[in-house]
Amino acid sequence: MTHSRWIFALAGALSVGAACSGAPTGGATRAGTVIVRLTTPHADDGAVLFEVSGQPIDGATAANASLRLFTRRTGASTLVGVVVGDVADGAVVTLQVPDVGAAAAYAARVVEVADRQNALRTSLTGYALTVAP
Repeated sequence: MTHSRWIFALAGALSVGAACSGAPTGGATRAGTVIVRLTTPHADDGAVLFEVSGQPIDGATAANASLRLFTRRTGASTLVGVVVGDVADGAVVTLQVPDVGAAAAYAARVVEVADRQNALRTSLTGYALTVAP
C-alpha cells in the first residue's frame, strides 16, 4: 500500500470509529429554558415592555405566578412582551429555546416601564435585562 492510501485508510477508520461511538463529536444543542432577569432602580414598577431577539425562541412564560405576561412575535427569533404585576429585580420571564448553549446570543432591552399607578417612567436609566441559563 502506498503512503497516501495508508493515510486515507487511517482517516476512514477514525471517521467510522467516531461515528459509531456514543460520544458527541461536535457542539450538540440542548433544548431548555433561559431566564430573562431585570435590574431596576425602582421598587414600585408595575409593567415592563421589553424585546428579546437573537436566536430562535419557542415560547415564553412569566417567571412566577405573581406576574402576567403578554407577548407577540415579530419573527422566529424576536419576541416583544410586557410583564405586568409587582415587578422587581430578578427573574421576570422564562424563555423556551432550542439551544440553551446559545443564551449569550440573545439580546434583551427595556422599551418602556410604568409604575404601579400606570404612569410611564420618564427615564430608563438604571434598567437592564440579561438572558442566561
